[in-house]
Amino acid sequence: MKVSEGLHWSFDYNYGAQNPHFTEQLVKTFLGFYAEPKADRISAGTTEHIYDIFPNYWRGYARGEDRQDNLILGQAIIKRQGADNGRWNYTIQYTNGTSGEELQLRFHTADDLYRSLSGKWYIQAQNDCQDSYSRFDCEGQQVADKIRLTVNHAEITVGLIGEDIPFTCNWALFDVIPALSGTIHESGEVVEMAILEDLEKLRPSNRIGFLESIEMGETQLDGYYLYGEGLLPSYWWLDTHGNVAICANFFQTFVLREIVGGSA
Repeated sequence: MKVSEGLHWSFDYNYGAQNPHFTEQLVKTFLGFYAEPKADRISAGTTEHIYDIFPNYWRGYARGEDRQDNLILGQAIIKRQGADNGRWNYTIQYTNGTSGEELQLRFHTADDLYRSLSGKWYIQAQNDCQDSYSRFDCEGQQVADKIRLTVNHAEITVGLIGEDIPFTCNWALFDVIPALSGTIHESGEVVEMAILEDLEKLRPSNRIGFLESIEMGETQLDGYYLYGEGLLPSYWWLDTHGNVAICANFFQTFVLREIVGGSA
C-alpha cells in the first residue's frame, strides 16, 4: 500500500472533521522513523520506545494557538529493563498535552512470553485541575486469584482471575504481541489472556489473533487484533524487527517515533 493511497481501515481516521490532516501527520511521523533502514532497531535489544499520540476524533480536544497545525496531542514512553532476579521492570509515561493529564505506571513482570504481572504495581496520575481531584495514587497486587487495589488506605478487590490464565498489563502488550506473533501468525490460532487495563481495570477474557499483512511505503507491517469483554478493540501493527510501529484503539492511535537504549 502506498501511503498516498490512504491508510488501513484499522487506523484510518482522516474524516472531514480532522483538521489538521490526520493521514499527513501520521505518515510524517511514520516515515520519519522508517525513512532509512536501521538494522539495530530490534525490540528485544532496546529499553525505551517513544510514541506520538494522535486523537482519532479531533472534535472535543482543546487546541491552543501553538497547536493549530499540530494534531499530535501527547506522547507515550515505554521503558523496560531486565532485572537480576529474572523479572522485567516497566515504567510507562503517558502525557496528554490537551487535557494536562500525566500518567505514570510502574510494574514488574516475569521473564516469560506473556510478561505476567509479578509483585506490586503503582499508579500515579494528575491533571491541571489544581484541586483535590487533580491527583490519583494507587497501589495494586495479586493475592491468590484476587486483584486488589489500595487507594487512600482502602483495599478494593477489582476482580478475579483463573489460575491457568496468563495475566498481564495492556502496556506490556508492546512486548507480548511481538513475542507471540510468530506462533499466532503461523498457526492461525488465537491466544487468550487476562489484561489489567492501565493497572486498575480488570478485563478477564481477551483474545489476540492475526489480522493481515500490509505494506506501508517501503515497510511491511503485520497486523494483530485484541478483542475482549469490556475492552475496546485495538489493532497492533509490527514491523519486520518486531517493534510495534502503530497501535490504534477507538480513541487514540500511537505511532512509533523513536527508540532509545541498548541491551536490557
